[in-house]
Amino acid sequence: MTERLPFHLLISIFFFARDGNEVPEFDHGGEMVRWDSTESAQTFCQVCRSWLAAGVFTLYRSMSIIGGDKADLFLRTIRDRPERADLVRSLVLGLPGDNDEAPDAERQSGKSIDVLEACRLVQHLQIRPLHPAVRPRLLAAIRARRLRSLVCLPRNSDDDDSLYHDFDLLELVTPYLQSLEVDFFSDPLPLPSRLPSFPTPLSLRDFRAFASGSNALVLDLIKASGSTLENVSVYFETFFENPRTVAEAFAPSTNTLKTLSFLCNPTVAELDGLYDEDALQLFDRILPSFRRLESLVTAATEVSSHVFGGLPPSLRHLEVRSLNHRPAFRFNPAAVVALDDPSVPFRLEVLKLKELDWQESEVARMRVALERRGTEFVYDEED
Repeated sequence: MTERLPFHLLISIFFFARDGNEVPEFDHGGEMVRWDSTESAQTFCQVCRSWLAAGVFTLYRSMSIIGGDKADLFLRTIRDRPERADLVRSLVLGLPGDNDEAPDAERQSGKSIDVLEACRLVQHLQIRPLHPAVRPRLLAAIRARRLRSLVCLPRNSDDDDSLYHDFDLLELVTPYLQSLEVDFFSDPLPLPSRLPSFPTPLSLRDFRAFASGSNALVLDLIKASGSTLENVSVYFETFFENPRTVAEAFAPSTNTLKTLSFLCNPTVAELDGLYDEDALQLFDRILPSFRRLESLVTAATEVSSHVFGGLPPSLRHLEVRSLNHRPAFRFNPAAVVALDDPSVPFRLEVLKLKELDWQESEVARMRVALERRGTEFVYDEED
């Protein structure tokens, strides 16, 4: 009876019956956007002839082609059946292990780009580091496709800089892109004194970046994506002395942003010269302007306990982390007084503090004040 099931119903069954094991993080996608593997659909292709077309459709929907051998196999297949390349919607490309230094790394990387060039309709792409020689072809292929998701990640390795992409954000953003995740440590190219503009209009909804020397470009992209941006996760290794630059970057997205992770981990020397623990911090100043923000994760140097007097009504989750063991986000009795004032709007559901140097009595006072407001309080001394 199953042999006579219609094509669309077979596809639904095959997608439902895929391997139920969870795909490991970053194997297919990134932290914000992930897609499922369809490799288990290969079994369905071998059951009977009437299942072959639906099995192939399911199998090719999401491909992970790591290394030159797998790329060669894919390219040989589509030489005989070119229509299969147009079935690919999600694609992972890269070299196995630490092969970017192998003698044939350039050849293997070239084969990976051959695969990408053949998959004209791919929408979601994860790229792991390839040989530098293929960079022009890779960038041209990215710009020629209407990608919705692009994830550029290092391989799992103890080595750092050599395994990261040699890209900057200006090269990766296209008008159709909805989700972008990039891990990199520094600007690979000298930045001009006046930053070029990003393509407009942008459709970026999700953005994650790990940056140390690219702060200006990261903030510029956030500003350019303001009308659509909903989820942002950024990590910097410098301290923003002037909150106005960050406020200007987020100003266009105050009506759209829902989740924000904004972590700064500057050097101790930089904090000694710039950080004033008694002053209003970055999010003390700008957090009240967000109208739809539901979750904020930030460093202890970017917010203080003064923030409780200006939380946006939409905020449900607040997490403050200490990244550098500075005496930041100290306990403030005035915060308890504000929490005890029923006239102060407060709809926070969860407050999580991590690795802050609070006394037990201070933790207890804050816990009691928050419980009166119906807020869950989590205090972690160590990560």
